[in-house]
Amino acid sequence: MSITLHIDRLVVDQALLGEGGARALREGIERELSLRLMQGGTVEALQRIGAVAELPACRLPMASHPGEGLGARIASGIQQGLGVGRGGTR
Repeated sequence: MSITLHIDRLVVDQALLGEGGARALREGIERELSLRLMQGGTVEALQRIGAVAELPACRLPMASHPGEGLGARIASGIQQGLGVGRGGTR
C-alpha cells in the first residue's frame, strides 16, 4: 500500500525548530509517520476512511521524554487526526 501525505501548511515557531531547522523537522516527521503508519491495523483503518481532504487542528502532545523531538510530536498529532494507531479509528 502506498500512502501519499501532503502537508500544505504547517506553522511552527522558529524557536521550536532547534538544530537542523525545517529540514530536520521534515525528516523527523517523515521518519516518525513511517514508523507509526506501519503499526498493525493502520492499513485497514486507512482503507476504511479513504482519502482525507484535511485534518482538524489539534494540540500537540507533551514530550514524553526529554529527547523526543518535535517531528515525533507532530507525527503523533497527524496520527490522532487520522484516527489510526493509538487512539482507535476515525
